[in-house]
Amino acid sequence: MKTKLSPVVAAIRTVVLTFAATSFLAVLAFAQGQPSAGKSDPYAPQFLTNAPPPGFATRVDYLKSFTSEKDILNARRAGLINEDESMLAMEALADREQNKASMDTYGKVVDQEGQPLVGITVQGLVKVGIGDSEEHDTKTDAQGQFHFLGLHGQGLGIRLQKEGYEYGYKIPYQRPRDYLPDPSNPLVITMWKLRGAEPMVHDKEFYKIDPDGRIFTIDFVNRKIIEGTNAMGDLRVQIQRPAKIERGEKFDWSLVITAIGGGVIEATSAGYLYEAPESGYRQTYELHMSVADPNWQEQIEKTFFIKSRDGKVYGYFHVTIIPNYNDISVFKTESFINPAGSRNLEFDPAKEIMR
Repeated sequence: MKTKLSPVVAAIRTVVLTFAATSFLAVLAFAQGQPSAGKSDPYAPQFLTNAPPPGFATRVDYLKSFTSEKDILNARRAGLINEDESMLAMEALADREQNKASMDTYGKVVDQEGQPLVGITVQGLVKVGIGDSEEHDTKTDAQGQFHFLGLHGQGLGIRLQKEGYEYGYKIPYQRPRDYLPDPSNPLVITMWKLRGAEPMVHDKEFYKIDPDGRIFTIDFVNRKIIEGTNAMGDLRVQIQRPAKIERGEKFDWSLVITAIGGGVIEATSAGYLYEAPESGYRQTYELHMSVADPNWQEQIEKTFFIKSRDGKVYGYFHVTIIPNYNDISVFKTESFINPAGSRNLEFDPAKEIMR
């Protein structure tokens, strides 16, 4: 089934054209060659008042009719179109050329255990212009496979839908640019089969860390931080850097995080975070940033799974580390913690544990 992505875009498709001039883009709307009602656009070129040539319903249709750069240049020299119109015609021509690329795709949808998923609604979004796409819908077969054939455009995005399953909106799938269609080697896309959310602690905190090597204990369950190593908690954090740093100056800095009674695993892929790993944890994670490092950064962002309190707590946390922030360091976190000893990290706000 083929439908337009946006009813609004579809409705004004014949009266909207992208206008490039003086290093910026402006969208100009008009109907049947007449100026738009209301306040005049100071950037609108004069061709808005020009009538289309015989055989064309609108000036836009005329500009989109050119089939080569040579034809556009000849029309410009002959005074049939002005400079603004020639740029618009060039852009329309470029869009048509890009839209000739085949978007043929073979895919397979599986769950987190690699089992094929039957009857998944697959939406293929084919880019056919600036802000314009076409939607093509299909479903997976008994082997979890699907295909899109005979499509042409500038790119293909894929979205998945099925009740009881999750497809990560943070990891939208795009057809790789170097993809070669092969029914025997389909693109494999994973959906997560939901098992049911459990009560969890969700928190966002802006923890201040003294960057002189002192150790701070973070308690994700009770949402607090305490200086020292004697307090109960889930994570110990230590940041070190020079005491005085001039504005704009690079500096050596280091980070050490240690899980209490467990370990951490950095989540480096764009996969799902709905279940903590069973194994592979290491007690300590260290980062040392040297000014001599060509990849030196003044702050970093990481995501970690955590196991703590001798396996009584599992979770994950996103963290931004800012070593130099108003004479202190910052350990900014968003955490999702299951305090019941379960590795299930599916979060439902209705089941959030409030403390």
